[in-house]
Amino acid sequence: MDIGFMKIFDIAVGVLGVYLVFVSIKSLKAGIVDPMMITAEELAKCADIKGLSKYLMPKSAIFGALCIVFGIQGLLNDTGYVKFPHAVNVGFLIAFVVVWCVFSYFIRKAKKTYIQ
Repeated sequence: MDIGFMKIFDIAVGVLGVYLVFVSIKSLKAGIVDPMMITAEELAKCADIKGLSKYLMPKSAIFGALCIVFGIQGLLNDTGYVKFPHAVNVGFLIAFVVVWCVFSYFIRKAKKTYIQ
């Protein structure tokens, strides 16, 4: 079995998604924010960690779920199990970049709102 760069990338995106969903649900239930999302130094400046968790963790879980979808689609395509048309692959790539940009926006907004 050939393990090329794109297959490794697809697996990494999928594993990141699984991690984000798990950590987001766990952090939301506990009312905390994982230091992978917001650094410990920034969290020390946060007056309302529970509010930050309530705002950011559901968005992180959605981003994680979409990463799982993107990783699976890419892996299926790169291994040849499913041959998606070129337009579908481009659409998934564009969607991934858009979702990543929107998630980055929410992180910046959360920092401006909750971290002084």
